[in-house]
This record gives sequence, C-alpha cells and structure tokens, in this order.
Amino acid sequence: MEDPESVLRPLLAGHPDGVRDTLLATCAVVRKAAPGVTELIFLSYVVGDVFTFTGGSGTGFIHVVAYANHVNLGFFLGAELDDPKALLEGSGKKIRHIRIEASADLRRKPVRDLIDLAVEQGIAMAEMRDGIQPRTVKVSAKARLATKAQKKKTKTAAAKKPQKKVAKRATKKVAKKARKKR
Repeated sequence: MEDPESVLRPLLAGHPDGVRDTLLATCAVVRKAAPGVTELIFLSYVVGDVFTFTGGSGTGFIHVVAYANHVNLGFFLGAELDDPKALLEGSGKKIRHIRIEASADLRRKPVRDLIDLAVEQGIAMAEMRDGIQPRTVKVSAKARLATKAQKKKTKTAAAKKPQKKVAKRATKKVAKKARKKR
C-alpha cells in the first residue's frame, strides 16, 4: 500500500512550508483517530485528502484541504455534529469546516472531539452500506501525474547540480591551461 504522505508531499511542493506541515499533521491526526481508514487523495485547484471507511467518496466523513495559504479540516456531515464551542464554519446543508492555522490547533480538545464524532459518523455510514473495507490509499489520476512530475523535477534538479560543478571545474582547468600557454 502506498504511503499517503509520499503522495501528498510532492503535491504540496508549491505551498508554503506552514501549509504543507499543517496539512500533513491534520491528516496524521485523522489517521490516528480512524485506524484502517481509506484515503482518497485528489488535486484540483486545491490539494485534498478525503477519509472514508468504504473506499468511496460518497461515504467520506472528513476531508482535509490545502488552499494557497491555509488548511481546512472539513466534515461532510458537520451540520449534524454537536459543536458546543461553535468552531464549525459554513452555512451549507451538510458540510462544515474548521480553518486550521497551525498544528497546535489540532491539540485543542474541542477539535479532537469533532474529529472523533465524525469518525463515528463514518463508521455508521460504512456499516449501513457495504461495511468497512480494508485500508487503501487511492490517488486521483491528476494527482498521480502531478506527483510523478514533481518527483521527476526534483530528481532532475538534483542530477543537474553536480554536473554544473563538474562543468565549472572543467572550464576553470581549460582557462588555467590557456593562461599558462600565454
């Protein structure tokens, strides 16, 4: 099974370090709260990860999305969650989210409580449908292509660095020999 972080990191290469680190930390907290969860990693105008117990996006219970400068922790059935601290934002029929500014936000008990409640929703949805499926990581075609391109770009950049140094040394040697001949 593919490591979700190894897929997400290249997709987040163009994001600020804080956004990348916050998204990865948020996904790790969800994974810990929902052992055996399936992840559906996608790329559109955002980088996102949908968490489900059935393997289908229609039964997702949490999604984590990286925008250009922030991360949202979204709850597919957030309107149904007990939110005594009024952390959830949004006015849609079902979906609510919390803007996660930094990893420290994830240590707050009310945030953890909402994640735990959403995991319970996810389990209930899975049991009503096909049951909980074995853990997998699914990557959208667009995300897969972008990940490969970013990895290739990183390899190419790493391979070019030593070549530049070799070329500089060779140029210096030729110039030194030319000066000696004069």
